[in-house]
Amino acid sequence: MEMQSHAQNDNNRTTFFEVNVSKDTFKFNAAHFVAYPGFRERLHGHNYRLAVRLLGSRQIGQDGYVIDFGEVKQVTKQICKELNEYFICPMYSPVLKITELQGEGEDDNQESVKLVCEDGATFLFPKSDCAMLPIAHSTAEELAIYCWGKILIELDATYLSKRGIHTMEVTCAEAVGQEAVFRMNIPNSNDKDEILRLCNVRDYISKGEIFPRPCPTEKKSRSGLVKSSNETSLGNNKKSCPHCDAIIRDKLS
Repeated sequence: MEMQSHAQNDNNRTTFFEVNVSKDTFKFNAAHFVAYPGFRERLHGHNYRLAVRLLGSRQIGQDGYVIDFGEVKQVTKQICKELNEYFICPMYSPVLKITELQGEGEDDNQESVKLVCEDGATFLFPKSDCAMLPIAHSTAEELAIYCWGKILIELDATYLSKRGIHTMEVTCAEAVGQEAVFRMNIPNSNDKDEILRLCNVRDYISKGEIFPRPCPTEKKSRSGLVKSSNETSLGNNKKSCPHCDAIIRDKLS
């Protein structure tokens, strides 16, 4: 009876192994701005950091690992290197007109990327300084999705499945205390096209109108929103907010 009880307890165990890998070398510095209908941040940059979490089964491999930390470190450091000191260009942006330009002069072979924003602001970057990513907004959330796919392809989903790893989580932090997490089950195959399909950021973006929080310079009163005294008109029913230097639609008319 005692042996049977032990066996039954073993079958009912809920203990699972997981590994978390977060290193000082999992970092990249990049410039970006977030833009969506009626809003654009100023061009700025972050010191981004990544972290990887892998969830396994109730058993570890014969080598004693869920997975060797070194494998995760090698892959993640390489992805950070590919993004380091670039401008993050969101190729799927619904509000940015992105054009790739060839050099015009005989001696000018420099390729450029031109971005035209809703508010008319225009940016011109050397293409070699741009990370042209399959994302719609250069947010930490979408960067986490992108990095999840890149890391999985390099680690090999089939290999991870054989080791009993069923879920991977990637954290992308743009500053201390500001991070986004993307978690998803790992497919059984390392088919690159299938993984890229799973990481199509547009499938994770809700449809419909955006309702952003009002700018801190807009003050509430009993009669509704009151315009900030520092707000300056840009025409086209938009306002320039000196507090956040963003373009906000005039909801007051």
